[in-house]
Amino acid sequence: MNLISSKRLLPQMPVAFWGLVLAYVAVAINTTVASVALPPISKAFVVDSEQLTWIVNCTPLAASAFMLFGGYWASLYGFRRVLVIGLSILMGSAVGASMVLDVNTLIAFRTFSGLGSALVMPSALVLAYQVVDESKRPTAIGLVTAAQAIGGLLGPLLAGYLITTVSWRAALLSVAPLLLVSILIVCSEIPKRAGPTGKPRSFDQIGATLTALFGTSSLLFLVNLSNQSNNRFISVFSIAISVLSLITLLIHESRCSNPLFQLKQLRKRSFLVPTGINWIVQLVYGGMIFLNMQYLQLVVGLSAFKAALLVVAATLVWILCSSLSGVLSKSIGSYRLAMLGLITASIGYGLIGFAGVSPNPFVLTVGFILSGSAGIEPAIMVHGVLASYDEDQRSFGASLNAMVMRYGLSTGIALSGLVLSTNLSSMMNETLSRMGESMKLNATGSIGGAFRVAESLPENERNTLISSAKLAFVDGYRDFYVLAIALYMFAFFILLLQSRGGRRWTSYIGSQFSKLSPFR
Repeated sequence: MNLISSKRLLPQMPVAFWGLVLAYVAVAINTTVASVALPPISKAFVVDSEQLTWIVNCTPLAASAFMLFGGYWASLYGFRRVLVIGLSILMGSAVGASMVLDVNTLIAFRTFSGLGSALVMPSALVLAYQVVDESKRPTAIGLVTAAQAIGGLLGPLLAGYLITTVSWRAALLSVAPLLLVSILIVCSEIPKRAGPTGKPRSFDQIGATLTALFGTSSLLFLVNLSNQSNNRFISVFSIAISVLSLITLLIHESRCSNPLFQLKQLRKRSFLVPTGINWIVQLVYGGMIFLNMQYLQLVVGLSAFKAALLVVAATLVWILCSSLSGVLSKSIGSYRLAMLGLITASIGYGLIGFAGVSPNPFVLTVGFILSGSAGIEPAIMVHGVLASYDEDQRSFGASLNAMVMRYGLSTGIALSGLVLSTNLSSMMNETLSRMGESMKLNATGSIGGAFRVAESLPENERNTLISSAKLAFVDGYRDFYVLAIALYMFAFFILLLQSRGGRRWTSYIGSQFSKLSPFR
């Protein structure tokens, strides 16, 4: 007997399923709104570059740290219970973030929203699989995946519209009504004991904890470097914790009977190459999330909504490329298609990164559209990663891959913040030479901070500071995209070597060297 209510919203799917889809849409919207709201937040509060990075970074970082635990806790305590707790944490975080009076409290609420996301995503996916008939399960999983993409599109548009017409606080609050509706549907339509039955699979909790500790402390070190008054103690402490947790993780995994990371799996080229390229793509995407909205709103001067339209255009191309990658890879080949995506996206990055303070609108739009072709990579690479696992390990492989991708996203945000703050401080010294130390720190902490300081200056000095801040930002913006192109070319070269033609070429080069070797 099916435990789930037979009420139908559409002929194919029960009401319960649409509540789960709504949860996925809400998680995606919550992830994207902070980046759109970053420019007005940086002008509303006294915020340094480190805090600015954490506003965007804390949500994906917390989600990645707790992602593996989310599924395990759901199997222990009940999928519906963990899902409702996660949705409630998300809703409370959204309400709290919209009412904050300082940046540190905002960061705390955004961190809690990452924890909520980690609890929601595994439980919602498993329940979405359970609440529909077996014949409809492939469609159900496809709709859940599409819900993430829809949320990724709606998030910037909704946030941009609310920031333009109301305020950034309304943008952060916007996800709360969706979460409330999702909670009501889940509680009324899904029984408490819904979900897979049976004893939970053994889980290496120590390994997962050490992995989260290593990732978090490494990013703390990287983010602290972006702060002009960076705390030496935090830097030393975070790097020490990072090294110790990594060493402890390696020792633990070598002795554990059911390790989190199986050495046999890690040695597979079919695992390493797709995972590494996925990490690179997510790193670049994280930097784009952090930088693009600041560039479009504060440097170019677009409204939040118009800036969101440009980002959405790139997201639409990303979704289109991702959805067509399976069909195209059959005719072109997976590696060739992936290499084509890397080249096309790199051209787009060049057009965006070198657009300058007063970009050509057409060139900038083309750049954003071409950048969306990077959506080919995750679709192809995730399939490659999952195919490298044995069938009974693929669900765990999917969770591990999601964690790696989110750490890549967080690393990209932290790295872009470091590049930007370095340029702001080095290029604005002359302009700020006659100001007090406090004003210097505020002006070099972020471009929004420079704009806020400029408001208190006479007109000539104000215009000089704003122009200097824009030039410094554009210089850092360009440096990040140069780095992105270099990383993509590295990934292209790795794929080239892994392709059939590349393997023949490397084999030929190796044979020629062996003939010339004096030790032959």
